[in-house]
Amino acid sequence: MEVQVIYRDFKSSNVLLDKDFEPKLSDFGLAREGPTGDRTHVSTAVVGTYGYAAPEYVETGHLTIHSDVWSFGVVLYEILTGRRTLERNHPVNEQKLLDWVKQFPVDSKRFSMIIDSRLINENSFNAAKQIAKLADSCLNKNAKERPTMTQVVERLKQIIQDLEGENTSTNRNAESSQSSLSRRKQNKE
Repeated sequence: MEVQVIYRDFKSSNVLLDKDFEPKLSDFGLAREGPTGDRTHVSTAVVGTYGYAAPEYVETGHLTIHSDVWSFGVVLYEILTGRRTLERNHPVNEQKLLDWVKQFPVDSKRFSMIIDSRLINENSFNAAKQIAKLADSCLNKNAKERPTMTQVVERLKQIIQDLEGENTSTNRNAESSQSSLSRRKQNKE
């Protein structure tokens, strides 16, 4: 029988990168075993970091396997925007990350305004949109409609694979254009 662990304090500062940039989770001090048998949640005192805790957990103290999925969605938006969950140096309507990103829906023309400029190149914008859609599904107000972390990981792998395919295609096109230019140059000489 597989035991589920609910992290309870998943946030960007608890994700460490090793020398090969492989992510590692730190600080399991608040982690709890998930519900077992036919139980759907574990009741607990609400702990964690403001801005990352799932709303149903904050409201009821009921901790489920869907609680960490919410937190992961928050971290995805932190990565996409380059912003923290709370930034007091911004205007009031822009201080809370999740309230701010709602103003820029993924399928709107304004969406590009929230993406960290360090992430964007010709091929990565589509990947950013796909990751934002994934983040939105993680942030579904109805916890039962959120994807599982297994589904989240599979979707991220697919997005990365698609991005690598686009980059390979772009590189091939660039190489083809370059060699075509070289041939034209040689023919002129």
